Amino acid sequence: MTIQVPAAASAGATSRRRWAILLVLAGSQMLVQLDATIINTALPAIKRAFEMSESQSLWVADAYMVIFGGLLLLAGALGDRFGRRKILMVGMAIFTIASIAVAFSPDANFMIVGRGVQGLGGALVIPQTLSILTAVFPREERGRAIGIWSGALGFGMAFGPLVGGILVDLIGWAGVFWVPAPIALVAMLGMVVVPESRSQLHTKLDVPGAITGTIAMVSIVFAIIEGIQKGWTDPLILGSFAVAAVSTLLFIVIERRTDQPLLPMAFFRQRDFTGSMVGMFFIMFALMGVMFYMPQFFQLAQGMSASASGARLMPLALAMMVFAPIMAKLLPKLGPRFMLFWAPAVHGGGALLIFSFILDIDTPYWMIGLTMGFLGMGGAMHMPATTDTSMAAVPVDLAGKASAVNNAGRQLGGTLAIAILGSFAAAVYSSGVTAGLEPLDIAEGAVETISTGMGAALQVLPTLDQAIIPQAQLVMRESFVDAIVDTMRFGIIFALISGIVAWILVPKRQRQTQMQWEGGKPVEPSAQPSGPAQPAAALSSNGVSGNGTSANGARGLSPLARSMVVQRPQKSSPP
Repeated sequence: MTIQVPAAASAGATSRRRWAILLVLAGSQMLVQLDATIINTALPAIKRAFEMSESQSLWVADAYMVIFGGLLLLAGALGDRFGRRKILMVGMAIFTIASIAVAFSPDANFMIVGRGVQGLGGALVIPQTLSILTAVFPREERGRAIGIWSGALGFGMAFGPLVGGILVDLIGWAGVFWVPAPIALVAMLGMVVVPESRSQLHTKLDVPGAITGTIAMVSIVFAIIEGIQKGWTDPLILGSFAVAAVSTLLFIVIERRTDQPLLPMAFFRQRDFTGSMVGMFFIMFALMGVMFYMPQFFQLAQGMSASASGARLMPLALAMMVFAPIMAKLLPKLGPRFMLFWAPAVHGGGALLIFSFILDIDTPYWMIGLTMGFLGMGGAMHMPATTDTSMAAVPVDLAGKASAVNNAGRQLGGTLAIAILGSFAAAVYSSGVTAGLEPLDIAEGAVETISTGMGAALQVLPTLDQAIIPQAQLVMRESFVDAIVDTMRFGIIFALISGIVAWILVPKRQRQTQMQWEGGKPVEPSAQPSGPAQPAAALSSNGVSGNGTSANGARGLSPLARSMVVQRPQKSSPP
């Protein structure tokens, strides 16, 4: 059974239920995205509480994102195999329990492990929300639904710092890990309106692919984060890079040889799928650098409270939330190429370029706020366009895997952005602090501790001569701001790469019908035999409307198409 939906009395009732389902799905994925960024405003307080080094603080953020991104592909396959609603509920439960456990963290290592378990729960949730949405909404309504879904995603990402800041000031850092519990409870109660759905193919689980893919991701992030502190020639770092390379190679071999891979390589035969995925990966470098460092800039460089720093991110949040649905409506008129070329231009050639010139300790907020609103508009252009383009380029029966790949690209980009930009910023900060403190005649051991991060510096500052503490703090703040500015300039490069990829690979016009596969290769739906147009009918109990189409308005997969999706890609004929 593909989609278990009770027969509706009328098409109108079915439509109303679809939008109720969307509300629950959007709320669920908003919660997971909220937790990815809520940590950013709490991080300075967590650094102080546990006297963390810079690499430890990076792991608090990246442990969540590494496990989250590494298991997304397996999570999508689990939903296709066992039921998307069921796996979504399991993920919400794991996510909530882990959040409560992290709130009781006795030390930094416990928190990092707990954040990884949170990432496991989040990975089980996110692919199901988009695959259920794809299965429930007809193609003609899906663009609007994805716009709302993207707006909720942007809302969660951008409002996380504000919520985190308020909770830190009112309750303490542990408060940011309590907030998911009541929201998750409401979301799970709302699951009563969500239909169960699964793939017609009853997919097997590609466990070897999941293991090698996750090992590769963890290894590369570990090497990047720890390489700055330990040195790039350290045997542990070199070994981690080697493990990452071998695991990546094994993952590719496994995915090409297994009958039902987590990552069907045939997806990438579609230029629009490949273009949207690569563009999404690179644009996350531009966005996540801002989301990660600006809350810390407001608190550590400008002396704001946690809640005030979160509130100062609101222009970005509001712009994403307001403009994402608008951009989704404009997508059919403007086309995905227009959106995915100009969004990176707004990000890199606009917002990040402005930040690289204006950002300083004394920069007035109105300049920062306007620039962040501009950045949010770019994100609102990018998210609906990449999601709609990639999901329309694959058969609906593989929506779970396509959703997982879509989100994995986003999360992998965000994870590596924090790892690479964070390590780069740590190196710039360390160099600046070491040079700036040299004239102050501070003991070498103290300088070394201060240079590892502003959280660790709190251990040393009270032991210094009171007369030089203000000057030492000024050196730290200036070095920290210099590091942020350099990451902004670094991010411009990745934003521009995203725009170039979109211009080359993404089509001008939006797909009007869902892609189908026949005879071992993708076939445009226009090439399929079709009967006369018929009005939409209410969904039946097996998820197929009265006119023989599937729940999303596309024709059901033919036996030949079903056989294709379980064939090994190397045996397929070229497109």
